[in-house]
This record gives sequence, structure tokens and C-alpha cells, in this order.
Amino acid sequence: MLRSSLALVLAMSAAQLSAQGTQLNRIGGYSSGLGAGSVEIVAYDAATRRAFTVNGGQNSFDIVDLANVSAPTLVQRISIANGSPNSVAVANGIVAVAIQDTVAQNPGRVAFYSTAGALLGTASVGALPDMVAFTPDGRYALTANEGEPNSTYTVDPEGSVSIIDLAAGPAAASVRTVRFVDFNVGGPRAGEVPANLRIFGPGASVAQDLEPEYIAVTPDGRTAFVSLQEN
Repeated sequence: MLRSSLALVLAMSAAQLSAQGTQLNRIGGYSSGLGAGSVEIVAYDAATRRAFTVNGGQNSFDIVDLANVSAPTLVQRISIANGSPNSVAVANGIVAVAIQDTVAQNPGRVAFYSTAGALLGTASVGALPDMVAFTPDGRYALTANEGEPNSTYTVDPEGSVSIIDLAAGPAAASVRTVRFVDFNVGGPRAGEVPANLRIFGPGASVAQDLEPEYIAVTPDGRTAFVSLQEN
């Protein structure tokens, strides 16, 4: 999905919608000025009235002030070294940015920032973290590590989900990465794999071919649902 701007819309009340049908009115917008792909994922922090957007094409993310929604303004553009940002989330004053390595098949990382843009810490995660999400209480950040192969399938990392514990703060975060090797042929959970699950990579194991794409966490923070788009 290629986007270069953020549009802000105002939804009408339920009564108005019922009487008139759905209608959205544009009340403001923000353009990064960096072209296609420069505003792909957006996270909003209600406490600061700021939005955070990633730009994978030019390896940066923007902090945008929405105090005046009719005229959003760029607060700061932060460059990402040695990688490309894929996703952003915010909770409890902490901004998490999922970053794939320059070599996409290598382990990625999550960088944690304050809402003012100060780097607070980093954590290593699985290959190609494509999405990051917080649990509702902000205690954990989770990444969907897609683990895509290179174009020739000579390197095909496993897909995985990393769980980052922020109880001690971003600078001392600990990481547990959930792998899928138990579902490989001959593994203890191989019998749980549905017969119609799509495994298509040349010579790929189940763990290599599962490519987590997106995460949704239940309100109690105890369960995460992970989509496997390619499978």
C-alpha cells in the first residue's frame, strides 16, 4: 500500500448517518513531501495529540502535531540508520518503530522513542518485523516477523513473533521470540497443521513458510491473534 499523505476526516453522528447515509468530510491533511510510500502506517497518541508515521522508502519516521487538525504540522523527522521502518505504535508515552535490517533476511529490531523523539532503547527481534503492536496496558510490544526469503530462496528465515517485555523500561527490555518449529514435519505439533494450509516455498519447512503479517491483542492482553497472509 503506497501512501504519501495523511487525511483527517470527521464522521457524522449516528443519527445523521441513519438519516442521510454515510458521509465523511475532510477537515485537514498532512503531506510528507517524500512521495509514494512515505506515509504508510500511522499511530496516534491522544495525550500529546501527535501522530507518528513511517517512511520505508527513505528510512525515516515523522512526528506530526495534530493540535490543530485542520492544519497538521511536522514536529520532527527522524532518520533510521541500518534499516527500514515498517510499522509504528504508541502507548504510555513510548513510540515503538519496527525496523527491518538492511539485509531483510537478518534479524530486525524495534527502536523505542519518547513522543518527543528521543531514543530510549532498542530490542532485537526476528527477521523482517512487518508490524508492531502494544498490549492494552503497554507492558509488552509484539512484532510480526515476516521472515520473507530472498528472491532466489537461497536464504529463507523462519517467520516468528517477538514479545518484548518493557517492565524495566525500553533501555532494559527483554525479548522472547515465539517460533513455529514444533509444527514442522516430524515435530510434536505437526498434526495440528490444517491439511489445506498453503506451504509453497521451494523446500521450505512450515516454520520457514509461515510469515506473520499482522497482530491484534485482546483487551485483557492475554491473547494475540496473528494473521498469516501468504499462507
